[in-house]
Parts: sequence; structure tokens; C-alpha cells
Amino acid sequence: HLLAAETYKEFERTYIPEDQRHANKNSQAAFCYSETIPAPTGKDDAQQKS
Repeated sequence: HLLAAETYKEFERTYIPEDQRHANKNSQAAFCYSETIPAPTGKDDAQQKS
């Protein structure tokens, strides 16, 4: 996940003009937020689902 975020930032710096980058701030925040949602890997979570 971290690698994807870094690659995305690198891509943004290289290809997206400054003024356009500000317009994308909101969507980038959403992107970052989705990256931080924890996956249900705990045993308790798995048992609750089944």
C-alpha cells in the first residue's frame, strides 16, 4: 500500500501541473483514506462474519 501511494505521488509530481494538483486534493484525500482502512484479518472478525 505504501509503495502504491509513493508511486502515485511520484506520478502526480511528474505529470500533473501545479494548479490541477490543487483541484485533485479532495480525491487524493479519499485515496489516502481508503488506503488506511484496516482489512479484517483478526480471528474475531473472521468468526463474526461466518
